[in-house]
Amino acid sequence: MSKYVIGIDVGGTTTKFGVVDKNGHIMEQDRIPTNKHEAAEEFIEDLYAKVMPMIERAGGIQNIEGIGMGAPNANFYTGNIEYAPNLKWKGIIPMADLMVKKFGLVTKLTNDANAAAVGEMMYGCAKDMNDFITITLGTGVGSGIVVNGKIVLGHDGFAGELGHTIIRPGGRLHKGTNMKGSLEAYASATGVRETAIELLTEYPEKESLLRDYSINDLTSESVYDCAMKGDTIANEIFEFTGQILGITG
Repeated sequence: MSKYVIGIDVGGTTTKFGVVDKNGHIMEQDRIPTNKHEAAEEFIEDLYAKVMPMIERAGGIQNIEGIGMGAPNANFYTGNIEYAPNLKWKGIIPMADLMVKKFGLVTKLTNDANAAAVGEMMYGCAKDMNDFITITLGTGVGSGIVVNGKIVLGHDGFAGELGHTIIRPGGRLHKGTNMKGSLEAYASATGVRETAIELLTEYPEKESLLRDYSINDLTSESVYDCAMKGDTIANEIFEFTGQILGITG
């Protein structure tokens, strides 16, 4: 039996990947930008250039059991990424097939939040739990639901997508879907940035470390850094975001 697998997490901003053993220990890891290329095939070329040296250092391809990939809007049944609003590659992308052709390894694709939930159940804080929900906060908002020890996929592989649930009818526009008032429009990293811009505009008289950043440089990480320094507006952003997540839960 092969010693390792390749784990790949395709995020809306960054793709992280690594060599993992059967106990879930990451032997080596790295990352690349996700949306650098317009075509998924070019993204896979970048990924291949980074991952293959890792495989060689792990003893060669004969030591790799396969590839597990989590991605937004990934359909476990078909191996396709389907109409992902937070990725440049539009339409249906046969990601698992493309990966098999490039790497020559069995590739299993699933929704990134579902992958996170299974990971927590096998190796993480949900190891002794049979019923729980994992919420992933990044460029978007994802969720994986486990019931009776099994991930809930639904008939089309897209069960449990809390991020696109409307929580404020007529609320903030989500630019990727053109829906108004979805959870992702508020609780994602992108949503945190939007909240920061709104509060800085609404209260121009309030001092804030966030005003030291240009609009282009302002990120959710900027908000976090300023909140850790005790910035009032930054902490208000965290409180507002936490309330929305709590209400949704």
